[in-house]
Amino acid sequence: MNVGKSIFAVNPAFSNIGRMRENMEQLQVQLATGKKAQTLSDMGPGRGTNIDMRAQLSKSQAFQKNISMVGIRLDILDLSIARFDQIEGEVRQMAAADSAGEDQVNLATAQNFARSSLDEVINLLNTDLAGRYMFAGTDTDDPPVKGLEALLNGEGGRDGFRTLVLERKQADAGASGLGRLALSQSGPAVSIAEDGVHPFGFKLSGGSTDSPGVAISGPAGSPPSMNVTFNSQPVAGEKVFLTLTLPDNTSRTMELQASTDNPAGNGKFTIGASVNDTAANFQAALQTVLGQEVQGELSAASVFAAADSFFNGNGQTIQRVDGPPFDSATALVAATSTDTINWYDGSSSADPRKSVSARVGETARVDYGVEGNEEGFLQLVRSLAAVAVETFSSTDPTSEARYDALSKRQVARLSETNNNVPGSFEVITMELGVVRNAMGNYSDLNTNYQNQLEKVISKLENVAIEEVAVQLQNMQIRLQASYQTMSVLSELTLVNYIR
Repeated sequence: MNVGKSIFAVNPAFSNIGRMRENMEQLQVQLATGKKAQTLSDMGPGRGTNIDMRAQLSKSQAFQKNISMVGIRLDILDLSIARFDQIEGEVRQMAAADSAGEDQVNLATAQNFARSSLDEVINLLNTDLAGRYMFAGTDTDDPPVKGLEALLNGEGGRDGFRTLVLERKQADAGASGLGRLALSQSGPAVSIAEDGVHPFGFKLSGGSTDSPGVAISGPAGSPPSMNVTFNSQPVAGEKVFLTLTLPDNTSRTMELQASTDNPAGNGKFTIGASVNDTAANFQAALQTVLGQEVQGELSAASVFAAADSFFNGNGQTIQRVDGPPFDSATALVAATSTDTINWYDGSSSADPRKSVSARVGETARVDYGVEGNEEGFLQLVRSLAAVAVETFSSTDPTSEARYDALSKRQVARLSETNNNVPGSFEVITMELGVVRNAMGNYSDLNTNYQNQLEKVISKLENVAIEEVAVQLQNMQIRLQASYQTMSVLSELTLVNYIR
């Protein structure tokens, strides 16, 4: 006869063994994975904190990826801007060389040098990183600048820079070739007058003389005019000075010297038998000098004025001469997308740095946009394009004067004295350097924060392997003892029980 096992609470014992087995299996999984739980539901009351910590860690890691990405882009920008600065120095060095150079070598190489340098500048402005154009501001999907040939010569029925230069030269020179000035004589007085109220040609700025017998009045009126009056004969060597403003806002002072020679020679006028004759000789000499200035200084000024109108910066529209006819034009008109190439297609904003930004912290952003029509790029492109569209033939008597006038303007526009102008290469480099330093600080903050989060998460998720091993060993001993006890109970009979 067997004794009923119900008197020994067998069912609770089996339940305990089942729980111990589950605990042991859980400890084995923990030992194998190093994790307290395999699912969020098994984490207990700490799972809410864990989820929050994980979310914060994910955001911090995303910020760190942004910092790394921006760092790579800044590297590309730094290298490109450094090359822009080198090209600027090379152009300035060549332009500053003496005149046309020995054996006019500069005349022979100037156009090709300008074209090749401009082509490199365009390629740099179209630098892309993984399909993202770095000098386009917010419009990062397409190249911001037209190719060299399209930019200079136009495409698709739209005019390029070269056409605008030809039109501007005609408008500034005028039909008479005197820079839109008209000369006339009345007795001992020579009148010099602008031919209308418009932005083209020479503008009268003033005059002076070291001759007591010569009087200069004006400029006055609309359009402005001035008079040079010979009240008495000048003495040989005495001079008359006339100052003109050119279309690119530079100025030019011409001087004519009284002489007893006949012919007097370039830049001089013959003292005649009477003041009326002297005035006539002065007018003839002035007409010759003005014609020379039109071929030299005014021609160069026209090219740069066209460059200023074509290569537009922020808030500027491309403008061209209202014509034909061009030699009597009186206004500039805004170009349209159907008649003129738009040289720059990137974004254009008052604060280019803010055109591109990246989030590097919970409430922190860095601005690092660069736009290809900022001042430094503009002046470099304008200066190179101005020479690239010009030809300097050794058989052309105007070549050397035009080259000298263009070179002088290149030196002035690319001077190191402009380094502090907003948008210069130096200012952009400094501003991006500030961004890089800020990102370094944010990177350190993110790294420290991530380390703290990872420690909290580790405590919530991970187990101490040594502790689990000890617990597992204890559980094995307890479970083994329980199995042995249950084995004895399973064989218990009344005889064995009484015995």
